[in-house]
Amino acid sequence: MRLFEIVLIIINFFTLGWLLFSKKNSKKVSCILFGISFVTTLIQIFAEGYRIQVLPAYICLPLNVLIFFLKGRKPRKTWKFVLGSIFSFLYLLIAVALPALLPVFSLEKPTGPYQVGTVTYDWTDENRLEEATKDPSDKRELMVQVWYPAEKTDNLKRAPYIKDLSAILKGGEKTVPLVSFLLSHLKYVKSNSYTDAKLSGKQEKYPLLIFSHGYGAFRNANTFEVEELASQGYIVVGIDHTYDAAATVFSDGRVAELNQDTQKMFYSGSVDAMDKHNEIWVKDVEFVLDTVEKINKKDPLNHFTGKIDLDKIGMFGHSYGGATTAQVLMRDPRVKAGINMDGYLYGSSIPDTGVSKPFMMMDADDSMKMFLDKDYLDKSLKRYGITGDLRKRYEKSSIKYGKIRSNAIANGGYSMLIKNTDHTSFSDMYLLSPLAKIGRENPRTVFKIINDFTLTFFNKYLLGDSSASLEDTAKKYKNIEFTQTKHN
Repeated sequence: MRLFEIVLIIINFFTLGWLLFSKKNSKKVSCILFGISFVTTLIQIFAEGYRIQVLPAYICLPLNVLIFFLKGRKPRKTWKFVLGSIFSFLYLLIAVALPALLPVFSLEKPTGPYQVGTVTYDWTDENRLEEATKDPSDKRELMVQVWYPAEKTDNLKRAPYIKDLSAILKGGEKTVPLVSFLLSHLKYVKSNSYTDAKLSGKQEKYPLLIFSHGYGAFRNANTFEVEELASQGYIVVGIDHTYDAAATVFSDGRVAELNQDTQKMFYSGSVDAMDKHNEIWVKDVEFVLDTVEKINKKDPLNHFTGKIDLDKIGMFGHSYGGATTAQVLMRDPRVKAGINMDGYLYGSSIPDTGVSKPFMMMDADDSMKMFLDKDYLDKSLKRYGITGDLRKRYEKSSIKYGKIRSNAIANGGYSMLIKNTDHTSFSDMYLLSPLAKIGRENPRTVFKIINDFTLTFFNKYLLGDSSASLEDTAKKYKNIEFTQTKHN
């Protein structure tokens, strides 16, 4: 909870206690307490911003005033006192629980030597038609966000955590009902990035990383990671995969929501269909790389002209974006190294000799059990009520995945598993509520591990840093399993 939210709730608790347990119905003391509560409410709303989760705390003031007048009209009866106390306690318990369980969280400050800048671009691939729309003339259009090492400045404001939040939440409601109602307070969450900050002049050129989100997510879903990498000297480009993201808001305000037909395909469990669909994401990345080459020659926003080291390009992605990373590694010579964060390896087949470039699989404990432990898979399918043809598809994909994964990390590939995690642990989403910690590793601990391994990996394979040792990084953590396959 935020400071004035806490202060407001404490004042209301104290006022309620005074009204219920004080034998004197002092108008003077009560008016002072009501005044303090009223002023604190105004300060909280104007300084921190109104949010629906604090509504019970706001209502406490008129509730306390009502109790004051009812108390003063006639002697209180014991049963009324007890019932009133129970009701008031439960009411204030709710007032505490709602903002605490759905907090305006803060992102960890990046640890690198650079301040982080961010800028967005709207790019259209004139050579590719948009398959998700009915208009045959529509071209594939992408929104990308870039995080980069910036000059330190006190004049710019921090960028919001999620730009165009309302559209993103509306898109999310297609999979999770009431998302807009429950998470509208995220508009108060600030990133650690500064909009349109000047690129740092400490280096002549900076290495480039591409980030690809998971299906149904969005480009900001791993802000904990992209900001840290930018603070360490990387230019990071995050892609909204249009119509496969929760929502994409273009520069002119048009909104492309999650495509329902594609969503049905994903929920059907059809591996063949998702293998084929991944080609769209691969082409998105290839187009983004082509466009990055153009802005490196002449950036219309005047940020990156001549400042991107095109000989040092890496990629990382979560879930479906992780699968895309493996495919891009195999196909595009510009990308030198990649990390898949808990992504089933959809796309074209991977040869048993590996992806032929430095590659790491970061896995969730729960996901590996689902794919590689038959008994665990059986229990999970029963728990979620998955039966019939869909169950057979999951079982088939589980058997297939063991072979695909083995191929992906063959010939020197890395495998890093974080214990007590699941698929969502590899994104910002578990910051939304402390309830996420129940039964899982603390998300901030997981973020630290992911950032440490990601930075070490790219420092080693893009920058050629001889001191970057993944083995030494692994020794720092007890809750992981880390291996490297032997080279053929």
